[in-house]
Amino acid sequence: MGFLALGIVLFFLAHGLPMMSIQRDRLVARLGAGPYKMLFSLVSLAGLGLMIYGMATGPFLPGYAHPAWGQYATLALMPLAFILLVAAYVPSNIKRWTVHPMTLGILVWAGAHLLSNGDRMSAMLFGSFTIYALVNLLSQVARPQPARVAPQPWSRDALVVAIGLVLMLIMTGAHHILFGVSALPWLFGAEPALPSLSQ
Repeated sequence: MGFLALGIVLFFLAHGLPMMSIQRDRLVARLGAGPYKMLFSLVSLAGLGLMIYGMATGPFLPGYAHPAWGQYATLALMPLAFILLVAAYVPSNIKRWTVHPMTLGILVWAGAHLLSNGDRMSAMLFGSFTIYALVNLLSQVARPQPARVAPQPWSRDALVVAIGLVLMLIMTGAHHILFGVSALPWLFGAEPALPSLSQ
């Protein structure tokens, strides 16, 4: 649990700095733009690595009782999360409408996983990402807004949706290989089936 906590601190220390524009500008002025970006990347990667290692090696500690329908909700929300994440990088009307698709995608991804994971480690991981996304979204809205993407052909939206769905299907199918927990337990085994909605 200690590795996970340290990874969370490092990762969000790096990603929280852009929200503090005065401190960030001072650090950039002191280090230079290149070294600052390198330091940002190294701290972020170190934090991400520690989070992955902590989740993989940490003990299972029961936390809160998530709802029986939580796994259904997570599966239903993942397409939206992946579409928003792709929209952050591919110009489309989706980005023009949402303005901050990356932050919204992270919020949907993390919040959805809180509905299907009740152990303490998952609560720490996904809870921290949920809080970060909410704070970052408020910070982004409070700052001067970037120029909206010019109207795009609908084919760009279709492309974003298609890429997002393909990535979601790949991640869902490989979830038990990458993270040791099946997102489709009735196919890949961790549990016999999703819980009944009547529970």
